[in-house]
Amino acid sequence: MINIMEIEIYKIIPFAFSLIAITISIATIFFTRQNLKRQLRLGKLEEILEILQFLDSYYRGLFMLFKDTEEKIEHIQNQKKMPAYLEELSRNKESFTEMFDMKTLINKVSRLNVLSKSYLPNKKNLKSKALTIADVYFAMYYHVKSDGNLRTKKTYTIIPKPIEMKCIISELEDQIIFEMKLGYKNIGGNEHYKYYKNQFQRDLSNAVSLEKEKREKENSISAL
Repeated sequence: MINIMEIEIYKIIPFAFSLIAITISIATIFFTRQNLKRQLRLGKLEEILEILQFLDSYYRGLFMLFKDTEEKIEHIQNQKKMPAYLEELSRNKESFTEMFDMKTLINKVSRLNVLSKSYLPNKKNLKSKALTIADVYFAMYYHVKSDGNLRTKKTYTIIPKPIEMKCIISELEDQIIFEMKLGYKNIGGNEHYKYYKNQFQRDLSNAVSLEKEKREKENSISAL
């Protein structure tokens, strides 16, 4: 009787080890896939950060050209004499678009749109902010490129000052750096434009206030 039980145990032991090995293999495959997904998303988030930094670096120049274009349109409409500095607008625009051409703009903005829709949640309007920045940048560039003939300003009436854009991009970067989760649903096509109309100005002001508080805190610590 004992011998029979020992034989049964000897038969069960290899089966148990095989079952454990299979379970470990399945778990390993699962966690490997999860890790690959996480690494893929991290890579995409890093690309978003790079695009935001790129756009931020050119924003001050774009903003100045945008304002000059608006002023030039106003002078033409009111038949006023054009100031000397506005006479240089075409040359300045040409220099800017040589550094940052239309093809580069479309690639950067399109990529930011795709990555934001695919890899960002809309927690704290994160997705909406990224999509709005892409839309505003594209509208401003086209407005300058066309000498204001497209009248994109009728649609996009909130034009961030350079310091406001820098602050909201900095806030976006902080949010993205802490984003580690996977699998977020996209938002509707008009949702981020509703955010732009209803919330964007407040978020610009909040971003400026937060950046000011952060700098004051850093200065107070440095003074100790």
